Amino acid sequence: MSNSTRWLAGIGAAILLAVVAGLVITVTTGRETTYPEGTPERVVQDYLHAVSDRDATAATSFLSPELAARCSTTYRDPIVNRSAGLRATLDRATVRGDKAEVQVRITETYGAGPFGSNESTQNVAFNLTKSDAGWRISEAAWPLYCPPSVPAPVK
Repeated sequence: MSNSTRWLAGIGAAILLAVVAGLVITVTTGRETTYPEGTPERVVQDYLHAVSDRDATAATSFLSPELAARCSTTYRDPIVNRSAGLRATLDRATVRGDKAEVQVRITETYGAGPFGSNESTQNVAFNLTKSDAGWRISEAAWPLYCPPSVPAPVK
């Protein structure tokens, strides 16, 4: 085999290797991880799916009964009237007994103008409490705003 033939074979092998590596990366990345049923991570994941789908009824089903009662239909507009695309990444989850905190990085994408889309990224902490019904979000969760509970009058 001459030097030029070996040289061409080497370039061909390098190109083939690059194509295979690109295919492997394409196939293995971009897939959503589904967290195990019954975990705080899965509750937050399902909640964010409902928010992304603009389904306030489904989203509020992941809230504790006390929080859901405070988040009346008036306060569900941020879910129903969303115009942004949503991407979320789990940063970490911490469980201590019947309490959990799930840290998520949320990126919202707005519009598709002539210069591309605009993005906004924020870190959000979801606080959950475990009850007989399983894990439920126990504090007002992005993008909802629910007024704080009114303390009972002092007698």
